[in-house]
Amino acid sequence: METLDLFASRPEERQILLSYGGGKDSTAMIAMDLNRDASASYLDITRQALDEALPVFDRAVFSDPGAEFSTTYQTIAKVQALLGGRLVITRKVGETIAEWCHRLGTVPVMPGGAHVCSKKFKGDVLAAWARTEGITHPVWLIGIEANEGRRAKRFTPPDGDTAEYRYPLIDLGLTRSDLDGLMKHLGWPDVHKSSCVFCPYMSEGEIRDLYFNHPDEWRRVAAIEERFRQTSAVKHQAWLDAGQPLNSASRAPKGMWRYDSWAIGARLFAKSIDGRRLSVSEWAQRFETTNMSSEAA
Repeated sequence: METLDLFASRPEERQILLSYGGGKDSTAMIAMDLNRDASASYLDITRQALDEALPVFDRAVFSDPGAEFSTTYQTIAKVQALLGGRLVITRKVGETIAEWCHRLGTVPVMPGGAHVCSKKFKGDVLAAWARTEGITHPVWLIGIEANEGRRAKRFTPPDGDTAEYRYPLIDLGLTRSDLDGLMKHLGWPDVHKSSCVFCPYMSEGEIRDLYFNHPDEWRRVAAIEERFRQTSAVKHQAWLDAGQPLNSASRAPKGMWRYDSWAIGARLFAKSIDGRRLSVSEWAQRFETTNMSSEAA
C-alpha cells in the first residue's frame, strides 16, 4: 500500500513531536507507529485514516523527572531500542523532582497549592528542549484517551506558545480497553501507568501496589514525606519569629511557611480515609492490618 509522505517539505522549525511519558497511552502511539498496517487492520480503519490521526512523528521526546517507577524506565529502554535516535530523553537542568522536594522540604501538592509537577518537570522541559533545537512551531502529539477529553480541554497553552497540540487517541476514538486489546494484538507486554513514585493523586489501590510490590520506591516515598515533616514546623517557626510577614500575595516570604502544614494534616498522598489524610507509615500499617485480616479469614 502506498503511504503518505509525511516528511515531505516539512520545515525544520515545524517538526511533529510525540510527547512521550512512558505510560500506556503514549507507548501505544509508538506501538501503532511501528506497526501501522497491523494497527489499522486491528482497528478496522484504513491506513490513511491512521496516518491522518497519528502522523509519522520526527521524534518522541521523554522528559525524565527522575522519579518514575523502575518498570516505566524498563519500558522506555525497550522503546529506545526500537526507535533509536527518534527517541530523545531530556531533563530539567539542575535537579530532579525528588531533589526539588528534598531541597524545599515540600511535597508535590501543598494545601491550597497547585499541582505544578507536570508543568515544571515535563511540559516546561519539553518546550525548552524544542526551543533549543530551533523548533519554533512544533506539532505535539499528546496521549489522552477518547473518554478523557476533559484533560485536553483543561490544557491551556502558555502565553506566546506557537505550538500545535493534537490528540491522536481522541481522534481515533480509542479508550483504555481499546488500547489494551491493541497492545496485546501487537505483542506488547502490559505497560505500567506512568507517574512519579510519590504522585500525590494515587488511588488506594495504587498506593497498596506501591507498598507491596515496589519496596525501593516505597522507601523513596517515605523519605520525601519525612523531610516534609521535619521542615514544616521549622519553616513555620521562622515565619512566626520574623513577625508573621506577608508578601503582596498574602503569602509568607520565601523560606517561610504561614502554616505548619504537617500539624494541620497535610501529607504526601491526597487520598483521604474517613476525612483524614494518612501518613506513609499509617498507609503501611493499614495495608499490613488488612493483609493479616485477609490471611486469617
